[in-house]
Amino acid sequence: MRIRVLEIRRTMVGVIALLLFLGSTSRAQQPVTGDAKTPDRPNGTMTGRVMNSAGEPLAGAIAYVMPVGGLGSSQNAPVDSNGNFRVDGLETRIYRVSASMPGYIPAPQLPMAEPSYYHPGDSVTVTMIKGAVISGTVTGPNGAVVATSVRALRVRDDEGKALSSANLVRERLTDDRGVYRIYGLPPGAYLIVAGGPPRFGLGGIAPGVTDGDAPTYFPSATRDTASEIIVRNGEEATADIQYRGEPGHSISGNVTGIVQPQTQMPVASTIFLIDVRDRSVFMSGPATPFSNYTFAFYGIPDGDYELYASQSLPPSRDFLRSSARRATVRGGDVTGLNLVLASLSSIEGQLVLENDPKAGCAKRRETAARETIILARRYEPETKPAGNATSKIAPLPEAPLLLTNSVSESVVDAKQTFTMRNLGSGLYRIDPRAPASGWYVRSITIGSAQTARNSSVTVARDGITLRPGEHLSGLTVTITEGAARLRGRVTVAEGQHVSAGLRVYLVPAERESSENVLRFFEAAVNGEAGFAIDNIAPGRYWLIARLADDGDPAKVKPIRQESTLRVRVLREAEALKKEVSFKPCEQSTDYELPWMSPAKQ
Repeated sequence: MRIRVLEIRRTMVGVIALLLFLGSTSRAQQPVTGDAKTPDRPNGTMTGRVMNSAGEPLAGAIAYVMPVGGLGSSQNAPVDSNGNFRVDGLETRIYRVSASMPGYIPAPQLPMAEPSYYHPGDSVTVTMIKGAVISGTVTGPNGAVVATSVRALRVRDDEGKALSSANLVRERLTDDRGVYRIYGLPPGAYLIVAGGPPRFGLGGIAPGVTDGDAPTYFPSATRDTASEIIVRNGEEATADIQYRGEPGHSISGNVTGIVQPQTQMPVASTIFLIDVRDRSVFMSGPATPFSNYTFAFYGIPDGDYELYASQSLPPSRDFLRSSARRATVRGGDVTGLNLVLASLSSIEGQLVLENDPKAGCAKRRETAARETIILARRYEPETKPAGNATSKIAPLPEAPLLLTNSVSESVVDAKQTFTMRNLGSGLYRIDPRAPASGWYVRSITIGSAQTARNSSVTVARDGITLRPGEHLSGLTVTITEGAARLRGRVTVAEGQHVSAGLRVYLVPAERESSENVLRFFEAAVNGEAGFAIDNIAPGRYWLIARLADDGDPAKVKPIRQESTLRVRVLREAEALKKEVSFKPCEQSTDYELPWMSPAKQ
């Protein structure tokens, strides 16, 4: 078995080297004309600071400014001794900002916190915290196990709650003493795993002698009996592993449906092997023309797995993807799996910006279209419809476990159109983000004018169903000027305190709007008991603060995505009768919302 694995690894090294050579040759052969003109450099600027949790500058960090939607190029800048950075030459569009520093990780966000987006001209503060460390030795019957992969698999968060899918956070090789050290870990509970093929390709040129083994979990266990290691910010824990050295099995098959784009580079497909138990990527690897698009994974322990294949189509940003296949390993190899690549779906639409000269409060009016984000969120229905033997509509294929609840984002172009690409089949909610204060999402429709009038509520509430390979068009998102804004704080009686996980909900008071999810808003209450809700459509609302029903805010979906939560919150808010009304462009900045702890009610 190990001889076979070594041969496969040597073959893959040759394939990777050839791909790199052909890629560099292809780039070198691109023609360069003498009269080519360098485009004018954009002049947008973004500044900011990178700090640690104590508010001290993190000199030596690197700040990254990345355009949303995959358009444009990312830029980075060093952080100076005062923690400051500056990035110039930015185009007018939306960006994410992050930072990196060895041993540090981004500060955790509140549950259900939305991603932060930035524009040229903004000043951004990035907070980093010291990550945790897990170190130890891997030893076997003959002493130290050298140059074997050790992985940290995060299975619970810092509050001990199980993650929806386990995350492979870091991977390292043991040194000549069998010692490993994994740093920069977010707080939480981890499984530490040694042996088996490396997930991140850390083996280098020389194949590892443990690549064909089944993984050994700390302290010397299989996955079923593994012990968890719990770490906090900046802490260091020790996890010594007694290596079992048990041979694993293999899963193999082939990929069909490969498309050859117009490129000189050999075309490869990537196969992902998912552990069904915790939805983690157990392994991934290529299928190439040099192996007739066959693939094989070794070192697989008994268990249930899922596989799917993907292929990129350069120079476009499109992909092909196969449906998911299940494989059960029970004491032997699994062979003959066929993964069939197929085209993915897309949604094309139009943005309509409605200006209101009488309102006059919308920010960034000149660049609003280019700074609007349209998100498509795939979701599983709350109750799946029962199968109907007489139905002529074929059921949608199951999505890969990793992509069951996926998000696709698109930015609007100069013609105010947008396209969300590479969508698997399934149900999608359309989630537009207004470009700035003063704008609100008025409607999401699809089809002709008459059809759109009838679908305004249902599309926003129920989403869109995509069939495999379907290219849907005619979606219209209308964003209107005149949004209101609410800022305030939650107040409590003397002797009480604001509980963690408290949220403020703003729900429509007009009964005719009770089914319009675009009239439902929410915000987390911060540590100072403050809250803020922006981009509010004018009208009458009920206002209420409440805790998550099960005490776990991380498990509560946004109110626009969960109908049972909308009904419950609307009923409670109507009973409380805390009403607030907003005129176009109205801003309320000092609102006080009384709240009583359930224990005191």
